[in-house]
Amino acid sequence: MAEQITYPTEFRCAQIANYRVAVDMGVLRTPMDSGLPRQRRLYRTMPHTFQLEFIMTVPELGAWQRWVNAHAYDYFTMGKLESYFAGVMGEIATPHSVRFTGNLEYDNPVYGWVRVRVPAELDPLQPFPGPIEPTNLWVIGGTPPAPSPNNVIAGTPPAPAPDWLIAGTPAYPAAVI
Repeated sequence: MAEQITYPTEFRCAQIANYRVAVDMGVLRTPMDSGLPRQRRLYRTMPHTFQLEFIMTVPELGAWQRWVNAHAYDYFTMGKLESYFAGVMGEIATPHSVRFTGNLEYDNPVYGWVRVRVPAELDPLQPFPGPIEPTNLWVIGGTPPAPSPNNVIAGTPPAPAPDWLIAGTPAYPAAVI
C-alpha cells in the first residue's frame, strides 16, 4: 500500500464557521400493518460527508488548487477536522483521511480573498482512534462437532505458519472482534 498523502501545513485549514458533517446512519425502516415499524442497519461503517470551506488569498489559491487537482480527489490526511472520531479522542479536531467528492465553488468575500467550498467524504477505512476495547470473545475455527484446539494454526497442515499471526496492519486491521 502506498503511503498516504498529507494536506500541506502551509495551506489554510478548513473553516469552523459553516462547517457541516452529515453521517448516514444506514437505517432501513419497514412499516408494519400493526405494531412498530421494523428497522435494521444497512452497514456498520457509517459514511461521513463534510462540507468544507477554506478562505485564502488569491495568490494562495494558485498553489492550493494545483495541490488539490493533483492529490485531493484520492484519500489524503487532513490534519484538523471535527467529527465523532475527534470526540472519541477527547479532542476538538484530529487528523482524518478524506477525499474531495465534488466541484470547487468560489466566491469573493472581499477584494484579494476567496472563499472555496467543496464536499468531501471520510475514508471508510479511517482507523478508529485509540485502542480498541477488547470484547473478550474467542475465535475458534472448525465446526461445533470438531472445534479446533485452543490455538490458531495459519497456513496448511504440511506447511503451517510460524507461531505468530498478522491480521492486517495497525491502520487497517483484518477484523475487529
